[in-house]
Amino acid sequence: MCPASDPADNRAPALHLHRPARLQDASELRYALTGWARTRDLPEALIADLELAAYEALVNSAEHAYPDGTTGTLDLHAHHDDHTVRVTVTDHGQWRPQPAPDPLRGRGLPLIHLLADHADIAPTDQGTVITMAWQLTRDR
Repeated sequence: MCPASDPADNRAPALHLHRPARLQDASELRYALTGWARTRDLPEALIADLELAAYEALVNSAEHAYPDGTTGTLDLHAHHDDHTVRVTVTDHGQWRPQPAPDPLRGRGLPLIHLLADHADIAPTDQGTVITMAWQLTRDR
């Protein structure tokens, strides 16, 4: 982790992390994001929303972007200014749908859209980018 990415560094304006696309690494990334958000003095309700939305994006990418047996990577970026917090999750695989409908699955992307003020999912030939944004001026 580079010094500018250290979640404990109050001077770090942004968080940039790169990890294997495994579920345990998604949890590690979630905790790092939460730590970074707390150093920004963001409201706890906002931190809870961005933590859950980002975790859903990370897990979706880890589960759906890479064929069985392959290990890819995930990138997590977060930054904020006076008005907005943005979190981006990027995978470098190819999105693959569930082989069969499962009534217990499929809630992650709708949850991301519900929690974030803005959410965009952009699949490309090089992977999928999920961008989420929250307005700091909005009451929570």
